[in-house]
Amino acid sequence: MDRLSLALGHAELLERRGTALAYFLYPAAAGFAFAAHPNLLTLSLEKTTAARVAAFHGNGLMHFGHLMMGIGSMLLVFIALEYMRRLRRISPWTSLIGGVTAIIGAMILAMDKAALCFVPSAFDTLPEGQFQALMPGIEAMFGFQGWLGILHLLPLLPLGFVVLGVGLVKSRAVPRREAIPLLAGALLMCNPDIDIIGLAATAIMATGMWQHGWRLWRRRAQAEPWATSVPLAPGAPVRC
Repeated sequence: MDRLSLALGHAELLERRGTALAYFLYPAAAGFAFAAHPNLLTLSLEKTTAARVAAFHGNGLMHFGHLMMGIGSMLLVFIALEYMRRLRRISPWTSLIGGVTAIIGAMILAMDKAALCFVPSAFDTLPEGQFQALMPGIEAMFGFQGWLGILHLLPLLPLGFVVLGVGLVKSRAVPRREAIPLLAGALLMCNPDIDIIGLAATAIMATGMWQHGWRLWRRRAQAEPWATSVPLAPGAPVRC
């Protein structure tokens, strides 16, 4: 039992601190990704293929930023699961609907970065003549042709976090100084892909996420059986 308790304690510590790292790293990765976009301060809604190509062509910093956002999309799954865990006993339907919506949105964000960011970065390595010959294909990509149409569901990501944020604010499942920035940032993310607004939303969310991540990092599992040196009584249940 001692070895089992120790193993469970280490697993719980690893899970908690791994989740805390997701709370630290996602805002940093997303903030860098937004800041790496050219013409960051513009509020233009022009999203033509020519405008997109002008933004990414030859822009290695932007490609790296998209890599960071791709990694961040995976971290969002762990963040959503943590908020679901906080809400599931207090407001189970809010936990389920908000969490599942946010996780599906995170998966679509990963698809978006893979299709519309990583693939163009490969095209960017070609000589200019060959790159220009690919323009019909690039136009089809940015026009969401074929199964890329699923990327129109990307707004599910902020919508899911809006639902989770509302639940967290109303239930006080986490301190409001953490929940309110999450909700405000998620609402700001519901914008027509304007980079400066996305950067501002990320900064607002970071103020809540970093606080929650720090609490997770420092918290000790004192309530768990394996966190105490007192041996369990024979037949006592082990909670996990």
